[in-house]
Amino acid sequence: MKLKGVVVTFTLLALANISRPLSAASHALLGWNDLGMHCMDADFSVFSLLPPYNTIHAQLIVQGRLVTAAGNVRVTYEALADAAGSANRTSAAKTDFWQHAKVLYLPPEAPALATDMGLAGFAMPGAANTPQVLRFDAAEGWFSAEGIPITPLDDTGHRNPYPLMRLVARDTTTGDVLASADIVLPVSDEMDCRACHASGTVALPGAGWAWDCDPQHDYRRNILQVHDELNLGSPHYIKALKEVGYDIRGLQATARQSVPILCARCHASNALPGSGQPGIPPLTQAIHAWHAEITDPDTGKPLKDDATRAACYRCHPGSETRCLRGAMGSAVAADGTRAMDCQSCHGSMDKVGAAGRRGWLDEPACQNCHTGTAMNNSGAIRFTSAFDDTGSLRAAADPTFATDADVPVAGASLFRFSRGHGGLYCSACHGSPHAEFPSTEANDNVYSQKLQGHAGVIAECTACHTTKPTAASGGPHGLHPIGSSWISGHKSPGKTSSNCRPCHGADLRGTVLSRTLANRTFSAFGAKNWWRGFQVGCYNCHRGPTSDDANANHPAVVSNASLNTRAGQPVTLQLTASDADNNPLTFRIVAQPRHGTVALDGRAATYLPEPDFVGNDSFTFAAWDGSTDSNLGTVNLTVTAGDCALTLRTAAPAEWEIGAAAPFRAATRRTGCDSPVTYEWTWSDGAPAGPGAVVCRSFAAAGTYQWQLTARAGAKTETASGSVVVKAAPGTDVTLTPTRSGADLQIAWPATATGYELETTPSLRTPTWQPAGLMPVLAEDRFVVAVPATASEQYFRLRKGP
Repeated sequence: MKLKGVVVTFTLLALANISRPLSAASHALLGWNDLGMHCMDADFSVFSLLPPYNTIHAQLIVQGRLVTAAGNVRVTYEALADAAGSANRTSAAKTDFWQHAKVLYLPPEAPALATDMGLAGFAMPGAANTPQVLRFDAAEGWFSAEGIPITPLDDTGHRNPYPLMRLVARDTTTGDVLASADIVLPVSDEMDCRACHASGTVALPGAGWAWDCDPQHDYRRNILQVHDELNLGSPHYIKALKEVGYDIRGLQATARQSVPILCARCHASNALPGSGQPGIPPLTQAIHAWHAEITDPDTGKPLKDDATRAACYRCHPGSETRCLRGAMGSAVAADGTRAMDCQSCHGSMDKVGAAGRRGWLDEPACQNCHTGTAMNNSGAIRFTSAFDDTGSLRAAADPTFATDADVPVAGASLFRFSRGHGGLYCSACHGSPHAEFPSTEANDNVYSQKLQGHAGVIAECTACHTTKPTAASGGPHGLHPIGSSWISGHKSPGKTSSNCRPCHGADLRGTVLSRTLANRTFSAFGAKNWWRGFQVGCYNCHRGPTSDDANANHPAVVSNASLNTRAGQPVTLQLTASDADNNPLTFRIVAQPRHGTVALDGRAATYLPEPDFVGNDSFTFAAWDGSTDSNLGTVNLTVTAGDCALTLRTAAPAEWEIGAAAPFRAATRRTGCDSPVTYEWTWSDGAPAGPGAVVCRSFAAAGTYQWQLTARAGAKTETASGSVVVKAAPGTDVTLTPTRSGADLQIAWPATATGYELETTPSLRTPTWQPAGLMPVLAEDRFVVAVPATASEQYFRLRKGP
């Protein structure tokens, strides 16, 4: 369909009542973020993995028909305040990206980016919330804005990784609004290497810790130092440094000259097309393969052996952002643990880092878990792992839930590039990867709530169609229409039970494929009020597929309950239900609590609250009697503060130089506490006490200084103490000691003289000092550099690095 004269815009509005009646739609706008989470660096001055680069797509339906040609259609995006009032219009003053973008990401001849402008030419709306135009991609059949430079800080400076944008479709000939959609642009800078690479942790560089007062600079400089020490002995490394224009003394030396490092300049990344150098492992392989063998400092086992999301959350947006928030990531096993983790789809860390794997492309497909229907599958309708017992991706028996083959490239089969019902992209109805509907994040659910009146996958025909279709199997994945009209006329297709069994099961009593996607009220064999998740089969109403008589079975009746516990303390409740027909009952948890999980063993439901949660929570449950589900029961939970416990960790240098700023850092893990943690640092020289988890101070004179940290959460107090020896900075009288070792000269100097670079010249008459080109190695109490000896004269000196 070619539509003339349509404009799509956003307006900055606070969310009001987002529910709407399920009347037939004249027009619908569907939009989504491509990945479900975009990571970006929190600092760009030392090195960069990923820029701020958020991509959104949209499809427009007018009078029930999909717009497939641009015509005069255009789409714009604009910031939207969420229910809490958080809006994100501009990225100005929220990141140092624009100070370093040209050096990191642009060719030399390109002009510098203006603030709020993204790398692909799409900008933030700005302080005035000016609508920004999307581009129509005829090849993909969607409107697209690529690389929007949004950050996780809203306009008041508060952290919000799930900011909203509003799309509004307008007819340019009349100015009338056609449709709107509110979508999340997920973004996080919680890519964090500090657990191992922050000064004072575990991955000590041979040259010592950076001890930078800026926590972001600190761990990044430590990483560059370790990277140099692992590679500077290789001629391939020196060659790569030359080819990309970096200092041949290494990445650390380059960064010290205010030249930030782009990791993808050497290590290719499919997220940054055209990146990388031949013969150097791709970025995903280099990072994941190396770290797969690293021991987690908390668990004590290699990261590749940790099958939980905690291993991935060590670096990916995790403990705060919780990016794995969709229907799959929030699934809970019977024992209360997460039924699916990152490894369920992507495999262990060594698999992700395997040689030959194409990052961002070689991913699992939906059908590796969703293997078919109730009548034709690979052993189950759905699995909680994409891998079979051999470790290979599971083959599907039926293509009902399969993605498209060879998208976006040959050999890939990505959900985010696949299409289904009516030419709509799968994400238009199911949500983004990692955020499949319904999401545990409220802002994600705004989209479907507004479009169809309830959270979850887009399943209401009239969300897009002008009239409700009547075809028995014309909906997504062969779904029939939903509602009273279908119930009153379903006998004809129902008489052919093979039409029903793929979803309702061989016995037609229902399966996970026939559970309701919203609360439903029907009038058939009496009033029926079915809650979201109710399992639908023939026996809910009548006596099976061959009988029109009402089923005399009485649904079980479950009882609501209340439960109290203390923070971090599991508590068990026996779920109660009655059944007038004395049928055996099977209980299930319908909706898990927001701040914990529930394990279920028969009737025993055990609530496992999050360690630091204090407040009110709830979960819902039901009982199955073999024919139909019960009413929906609710257990209200009250979690009070428990025995507050603080685990305190500190990091501070043992030795320091006079006049230089030294960092002192603390981190706490709290359980059972209902108060935030506060910090107070005190010093033996009487300097003013310092608040905060991180303080930086200098010392005016040499000596040994004692420090003490007090951490408080309510009445709970923990302390830590230590000392720092402050010395005068090494002067210009640092002595170099040359020693011949075979064909090399070993140049050594005291290890107390840190931050120096070795330079050489063949003559002192007309000196041409050049870097010696090799990294020093720490050998006991001295630094040593091995340089090739020559027959001619050689002179060496130390120069304090920038």
